[in-house]
Amino acid sequence: MPRPRVNNQLTTSQVARQLGMSVGRVVSWVERGALPPPSFIDNNGVRYFDQEWLRKAKEVVKVKGAILSK
Repeated sequence: MPRPRVNNQLTTSQVARQLGMSVGRVVSWVERGALPPPSFIDNNGVRYFDQEWLRKAKEVVKVKGAILSK
């Protein structure tokens, strides 16, 4: 069952869908520092991302895609 949004925040699977990436890739990029850290992590370790995080992440993905396509 999907978790509800917390204060209009998105879960990892929701941002992965928005970025066109797998959940595993989003987590990996966050852990390696390629994407910013989550906006909030709850007591169960669930990561939440706000719209500003998503905007920044889309910029990173766009730049990385341009670099990789060269």
